[in-house]
Amino acid sequence: MQRHADANEGRMSRSNVAVLEQDASEPCDGAGDGMKHGVGHAAHEARRLLFDRASWTLVDQCVVSLGNFILNVQLARHLAVADYGKFALFLGAIFALRCFDYSLVSYPLSVRLHSAPREDHPGLMANSALLAAALGLVLVILLGLGIQFLEGGDILLPAAICYLAWQAQETMRRCLLANFRYRAAVAGDAVSFIGQAVAIALMAWFGTVTLNSALYAMSVTFVAGAIVHASKLHFGRPNVAQAIKLARDYFALGKWSLVYYEVLILRLQLFPWALAATAGTAATAAFQAAANIANVMNPISLGIGNAIPQAAAHAHVTGGVHGAWRTARGYIFFGIPPILVICAAGLIAPQLLLKLMYGASSPYLDAALTVQLLVIAVALEYAGEMIGKTLLGVGAGRLASFVIALGLVSAVLTLPLIWMFGVVGAALALVITNLVRFAVAWTALRWLIAKETATAGLAQSAEAA
Repeated sequence: MQRHADANEGRMSRSNVAVLEQDASEPCDGAGDGMKHGVGHAAHEARRLLFDRASWTLVDQCVVSLGNFILNVQLARHLAVADYGKFALFLGAIFALRCFDYSLVSYPLSVRLHSAPREDHPGLMANSALLAAALGLVLVILLGLGIQFLEGGDILLPAAICYLAWQAQETMRRCLLANFRYRAAVAGDAVSFIGQAVAIALMAWFGTVTLNSALYAMSVTFVAGAIVHASKLHFGRPNVAQAIKLARDYFALGKWSLVYYEVLILRLQLFPWALAATAGTAATAAFQAAANIANVMNPISLGIGNAIPQAAAHAHVTGGVHGAWRTARGYIFFGIPPILVICAAGLIAPQLLLKLMYGASSPYLDAALTVQLLVIAVALEYAGEMIGKTLLGVGAGRLASFVIALGLVSAVLTLPLIWMFGVVGAALALVITNLVRFAVAWTALRWLIAKETATAGLAQSAEAA
C-alpha cells in the first residue's frame, strides 16, 4: 500500500509540472473570463503544489538535519576534543567527495528523468546507480589516500566503510528526490540519520563511544536506510554500454554544477582546515561546536535548495529567467521565517544554547561570540545559495561558478583573520565571505534578467518592423 502511494506521489508531481510552468509565465493580454478563471485556477494549483513540495522537502530535510545535529552534539560531548576535530574534518571531506556524485549523477538524473518516458525510468535509474557505484569506488580511494597523507590511518577502514555506506544511501535517496518524492524519502532518512543518533546514544549509555565505533554505527544505519529507499524504487537491468553513453551526457550537463559545488565546499571548508593547520584540531572542534548551533538552519537551506534547481528549470521553459526567479522566490520566502527565528535565538542567547547543548562544564562555553557570527554567516549563506541554485536551474552554470569563485577569492583574502583572532576570526571571515557572495549572486541574477528582457525587446521590435 505504501509503495502504491509513493508511486502516486511521483505521478502527481510530474502531472503538476505544467501548472508550475503556466504560473511562471505572464498571462496574455485581452484574455476572457474563462481564460482569467483558468489562470486563477492555475495560480492556485501552483501555490498548492509549491506548499506541498516545500513542506515535504522541509520535513525530509528536518529528519536528516535533526539526526546530524543530535549526532554532532553527542560526539562533541563524548569524544576527546582532538577526536571530535578529526570527525569534523572527516565530514568536510565527505561533503567534498559527494559533490562529484551529486553533480555528475544525481543532478543530471533529476533533469533527464522528467523528460524521459515513464517506461524508461527504471533503466535510467539503474544505469545512474551503476555510474554512482563506479564513481564511489574511485572516490573512496581518494579518501583513503587523503587519510593516509594526514596520518589518520587509525580511522582508515571505518571511514572508508562509512563513506561507501553513506554513498549508497544517498544514491537511493536522490533517485526518489529526482521525482519530487520527498515524502517517500522520509522513512529511509529517518532510519539513516535518526537511527545513527539513537545508536550513538545507546553506545554512550554503555560507555563505548569512540571515533571508530561511531563511524561503524553510522555505516550500519546508512545501509539500512539505503535498503528502505530501494524498496520504494523500481530499477531495471543496468546496461554498461548505455551507462557509458549516459556518463557522457551527465558530464556535459553536470560539469558546471561540479565546479560550482566543489568551489562552494572548498570555500566553506577552508576555514576549519586553516584552523587545524594553524591551531590544531582542538580549534577545529571549537569552531564545529559553535557551527552546530548555526547549522540548525540547515534543514531549511538544504531542503529548499533541493527543490529550487528542478522547479526553476521547469519554470524557465515557459517563463524564462524571470519566470524561473518568480518560482524560486516562492520557495525562498517559504524558508525565511524559520531562518530569522533561529538567527535571532543565536544572536540573543548564544551562551544559553551552548550550555543546553554541551553541558555546564563543556570546554566550548566560551564560543558565544563565534555562535553569533556564525548564525549571521549561515543566514547570508541561505540567501546567496538559493540565488546560486536558481542560476543552476536556468542553465547559467558558468555564471553561477563565476559567482562562487569570487566567494572563494574573498575567503582566501580573509584568511589573515584566522591567524590574528583564531576561531572568532574564522567566523568573522565566513560572515564577510558570505556577504560578498550574496551581493555578487544578486547582481548576477539581476544582470541575467535584464539581459533576457533586453533581448526579448529587440526581438519584438524586429518582428514589428
